[in-house]
Amino acid sequence: MVAAACGGDDAEPSLPEVTDTLAYVDPRIGTGGLGFAHGSSFVGAAVPHGLAKVGPDTSGPFGTVNFLHYSGYWAGDDKIRGFSQVHLHGAGATDYGVLSVMPAIAFDPAKTTVVGYESRFAKAAELAAAGRYEVTLANGIAVALTATPRVAVHRYTGAGAIVIDLAKTLESGEIDAASITVDAAARELVGQLHHNGGMTRGFGGYTVYFVARARTPWTAHVVWSAGSAPSVATTASGTGVGAAIVVDGPVELAIGLSLVSLDGARANLDAEVPVLDFETVATRAREAWADKLDRVRLTGGTEAQRRTFYTSLYHAFLMPSVIDDADGTYVLAGQPPAVATGWHQQSDLSLWDTYRTVHPLYAWLAPESARDAARSLVAFGEGLGIYPKWPLAIGETGVMLGASAEIAIADAVLRGVPGVEAERAWPGRRAAAMDATAPAAGRGGRDRVESYMQYGYVPVTEGRSVSTTTEYAHDDFALAQLAGALGHTTDRDALLARSKSWRKLFDPAVGFLRGRKADGTFPTTTFDPLEMGSDYAEANAWHSLWMTSSHDAEGLAELLGSTEAAIAKLEMFFTLAKHDWDTADESAANFPRPYYWHGNEPDLNAVFVFAQLGRPDLTHEWVRWIEDTMYSDQPEGLAGNDDGGTLGAWYVLATLGVYPIPGSDRWILGAPRFPQARITIGGRELTIVADGLSDRAIYVRAVELDGVAVAGPELTHAQLAGASTLRFVMATSP
Repeated sequence: MVAAACGGDDAEPSLPEVTDTLAYVDPRIGTGGLGFAHGSSFVGAAVPHGLAKVGPDTSGPFGTVNFLHYSGYWAGDDKIRGFSQVHLHGAGATDYGVLSVMPAIAFDPAKTTVVGYESRFAKAAELAAAGRYEVTLANGIAVALTATPRVAVHRYTGAGAIVIDLAKTLESGEIDAASITVDAAARELVGQLHHNGGMTRGFGGYTVYFVARARTPWTAHVVWSAGSAPSVATTASGTGVGAAIVVDGPVELAIGLSLVSLDGARANLDAEVPVLDFETVATRAREAWADKLDRVRLTGGTEAQRRTFYTSLYHAFLMPSVIDDADGTYVLAGQPPAVATGWHQQSDLSLWDTYRTVHPLYAWLAPESARDAARSLVAFGEGLGIYPKWPLAIGETGVMLGASAEIAIADAVLRGVPGVEAERAWPGRRAAAMDATAPAAGRGGRDRVESYMQYGYVPVTEGRSVSTTTEYAHDDFALAQLAGALGHTTDRDALLARSKSWRKLFDPAVGFLRGRKADGTFPTTTFDPLEMGSDYAEANAWHSLWMTSSHDAEGLAELLGSTEAAIAKLEMFFTLAKHDWDTADESAANFPRPYYWHGNEPDLNAVFVFAQLGRPDLTHEWVRWIEDTMYSDQPEGLAGNDDGGTLGAWYVLATLGVYPIPGSDRWILGAPRFPQARITIGGRELTIVADGLSDRAIYVRAVELDGVAVAGPELTHAQLAGASTLRFVMATSP
């Protein structure tokens, strides 16, 4: 018997189990917000982990400013500048947004640039769903988009011409070389473009190869380049390249993509869309999403909570993206082609963010995704000689800090994901983390580990001292778990000991972590724990205090004087956060929050530290506050950039009642938000039940796993994955 979702004698019956999970996906959630509260969600058509993410690039009252258009789209815009074939999701930096296609009523020479062909649209004229996007432009043209992993499919009704613009980018991007060939007899447009994006410019950019095939013939065409007038030639190359075809009647266009070669683009198109029929492809896209989302069937909750949950789960699978061709061939920057066999090479991993929630979510709900992501990082390490921090397209952008790839790989291995081949990664990871002499290719994210090994911390003179040190501490913890799993016990013990050296940055005079000089002294300058100074990366001292407590809660309690003192300080952190949220001007949401800042990553785990320190009731209270305050089913429904699904995965895990210690096999117990969740993975079924759950009964009084009482705040992954029933007994008081 499942408890009602709301308390009281007159409570409405709990909503029945979800039958159509995709009906609750709204890709427009997280597309609104300003400044640091912009969710940066991708709106368009894609399948899980698809390279093809085809969708609108928009502009509006703030033009195309980067800060609102990392994914190309902002909820407040009213003009569409074209439909690009590749996008990021939830990132806090700009890249992709290239190979733009746009329908027009008719073609004229003014339509060789965005200002000539962009069109207004109304939000009421949009339909956004998993695997499908539709909009009717102000000129009456109806647009529908869908996708396979490597093919974007377009359908236009009411258009007289289709413009293919190889020069358009998002802000900060540049196309420095492109070419296109028109083959009317084959109904194909074939070409390539080289893009230096905001992040990919750092490693020399990447090339998108494409073969676009129309279902029906067109009546005429033109091409152009470098500002020249459109002509009836069949090829154009250089910069400012584009083409247009004149059409009569509805148009369906499939665009095969590859980051490897033109032959690969054609083979991808032939393999994934052998017969061009828009609705057939859209149905397959829906089925691909159902395969992921149907693994969790919720009972109860409100309609809005269900939309928030399933859209969050959907967001978690938009990235990383496959970069191999359908036959497994892939290429990394400066390297010869290689072949992925038994897995798919992925990129677009915002690792500093995603290691915290996305990768453990995969290990639990989608082991095949965890395998591909972790195995891809091994391939990046072997191909480039260093393990990446933020790989995008075919290369490493070098963005952010720490060796987060180690955590993602270790997490997959410790949670039992097969096919990672971590033993191939171990020698390089050990050398980068522990050898006195750096490997020939460098240390990658461990670039400051030599001073870290010498002092136990990164000195203040090197900048971002606290954040780099705490990241290295968690890296060490995860690498130690991996070493143990691979049988390297001596290295395991050394890394575990080193993972606690972050404690040296605690300054008892101020009660926080702060930068420390190489001579062991702390600076004498005035200390402000709310200042986002040079000691921290995207954080202040309040945010940074809790990060290492995920794997070293005992150390936190010891430094703060006692477990009770640590709990009191953490409770102060959240109480001040709530006061700030309740009393600050509405515009404050657009800026970093001074206390708990859910829109960024360093303190995402903080609310679960209560449970680790023996006060799970405070975890239950504050998790619910975060769920109710920081999430909704509206465009402003995310507290900040989703960062490749990081915030979405947090919501999914928190509302299911568990939260990971990344890079381990451990889950911290929380409090479910839904009366029941039925989880089916690989033929096994786990039912999570919250007996007595209501709006007032938010506290967990007891936990049982297959009828056996759970003592303590944690479960192992083997316990969670091997169980049939995880039962939480809820109560109205702690």
